[in-house]
Amino acid sequence: MINKNIPHFVIFDKFQKGGRYQDLLTHHILSDVALKCVGIADYTIEFVNKVNKGRLACLYYDEETHYISFSEKIVQARNSFFQSFPSALLQYCNDDSENKYLAYYILQPVGGSIVTDYHHFMYRLIKSVGTIFLNEEDMLNKPVIKFISYEDLILSKENIRKKNRSNKSTYVTKSDVGSLQIFSKVYGASKYESTLISLALYHISILPIVIYEIEEQGLIKLPEIARNYLLSLKRINIITSDIKQEEREYKENNSLRSPRYISNLLNKLGPKKCSLCDCDIPEIIQGAHIWPVSEIKKSQILSNTEKLNEAINGDNGIWLCQNHHKLFDSNLLILSNDKGLYYNNSLLEGGIDYLKDVTNIMVLPDEFYTDKFISYLEMRNLNIDQNNFSRFSIV
Repeated sequence: MINKNIPHFVIFDKFQKGGRYQDLLTHHILSDVALKCVGIADYTIEFVNKVNKGRLACLYYDEETHYISFSEKIVQARNSFFQSFPSALLQYCNDDSENKYLAYYILQPVGGSIVTDYHHFMYRLIKSVGTIFLNEEDMLNKPVIKFISYEDLILSKENIRKKNRSNKSTYVTKSDVGSLQIFSKVYGASKYESTLISLALYHISILPIVIYEIEEQGLIKLPEIARNYLLSLKRINIITSDIKQEEREYKENNSLRSPRYISNLLNKLGPKKCSLCDCDIPEIIQGAHIWPVSEIKKSQILSNTEKLNEAINGDNGIWLCQNHHKLFDSNLLILSNDKGLYYNNSLLEGGIDYLKDVTNIMVLPDEFYTDKFISYLEMRNLNIDQNNFSRFSIV
């Protein structure tokens, strides 16, 4: 019999009684949680053997329901450290009760740090969806501040990416029509990060959100519970990256508006910023092909699948603003293997002066010039007489 005058815990999943995690939620921890949530240290407890609930405990008291997600005890891969929280979050979101609260409790870790930049980024995401941190003052070296805007989130995500370029996780940018675009990973622990980023952006922005599910390791969609909840939110749309559809578009058009191409450019180049000037307004930044789609189609030695793969390769593109993209596609500007930027001598003096005014990046970073990037440049410039071009001088 449950005593309604005492807080009652229901413990799910990995914390089930008799399981190998049973020693994690000690009396001291549960008493601390109850005290912080409802101001009473005593409690009753029951274990429920249900999977896919995350590291979750529900605390019931005085017609209130407190959903408490616990951090991983063992610090392993950085994404997996947080993979249980989105499951708990979705349980909370799908509860129609009025008096409900979402909380996060950090367990003392074993085997690593929980105060890295990446951990703090994830803590900020967790707080941005309305989560109450129960013991951040005890466990963290600085307070967790929720994101205040999508720009804040994008900048913080990019700072993390710069420190670990090998981590190809979820990317966020803005489209040419002003919606937020989330290029979502659907495989492994990254799918949980994708879900959390999507919900954080929904909380901190009023803009429409388009989530692109990028196929990986044979998986094409986010977990069903996450997908269904996201689709229930009015400002969110989900588009699954459909290879067959992209193949049809590739066959029918000489340009390619491909989610996978944009995702690959984000993986290589980071946020949208023109490679030839300082413009970083994402609405007017476009992915410019080095080896144009129309030329790829003419290849006599590649299969259609191989042609599509060349068209969406992240090395086959740079970010350009609308002006520079048009100049590049018109061959009024060209890039060369010597890493120089050249302008067409057919331009009038006024046009050259204009180009010099609006083009302040004359040499691309060395990391752009992979072997594949250089091969695309060679294919692009194959039929261009570079004697008709002059190199921009570096002041």
